[in-house]
Amino acid sequence: MAEVRRLTDYVKGEVRNFEVISIEGGKELKEYLNELGIREGVKVSFQGSLTHEHRGPLGLELEGKKLVLAQGIADKVIMDVNGVEKHLLEMEAGENGILKRIAAGKEARDILEKLGLKEDTKIKVSGHVAEESFKIKVDDKELELCTGEASKILVENGGQSLQLSYLAPGDRGKIAGIIGGIHLEERLKEAGIGIGKEIELISRKETAGLAKHAGCIFYLTVDNQLAVSIGRGMAEKVMVSPINQGGLK
Repeated sequence: MAEVRRLTDYVKGEVRNFEVISIEGGKELKEYLNELGIREGVKVSFQGSLTHEHRGPLGLELEGKKLVLAQGIADKVIMDVNGVEKHLLEMEAGENGILKRIAAGKEARDILEKLGLKEDTKIKVSGHVAEESFKIKVDDKELELCTGEASKILVENGGQSLQLSYLAPGDRGKIAGIIGGIHLEERLKEAGIGIGKEIELISRKETAGLAKHAGCIFYLTVDNQLAVSIGRGMAEKVMVSPINQGGLK
């Protein structure tokens, strides 16, 4: 049997056909990839990749309101832009599109839907926003977050569900959801911060420069039929074994 490696290890190689051996990661990731047809035992063909570079969290306008999405989340939102499929992170300031699907697990999709991000929603990209530092307080503990992290925390405030990044200093609310991000969840857990906790925004201030993000989208054909696209983060979780032209491993 050929060596089993991550799908991302073969980006620059000549091999283009693989068998999926296993998928690393949590239940939601596996469920989402399964919806795309990517599961143990299936054959996938690598059709190409697209590398894109952007800076800072992404500002959006939809249904009369504004949102901020962290780059990692924006990369999971698939749009229809004049009949062309694009990841939201590929879109430029002023560009419009229709939300086609969200490449995330059900829990993350449910939270994003509360913010208005659902299929067939018209979205305009307003541009990349400046990075800020958000100091929050929960119980007697304080923690600093960047703009991307703050945008992943959903807060119930004044009868509305808002992203933490849209609170003003002194505003309080209850944490209603956390949109993905294992690193962020671990940081919050260590600080004793979780859903249902009362949170206060102590201060926010701009930091120097814009964050840089270089992403990569992988285009695949599953079992010679279904064409799908996934981001680098997901592709790294897919363990594959190469198949040569004759179908042998």
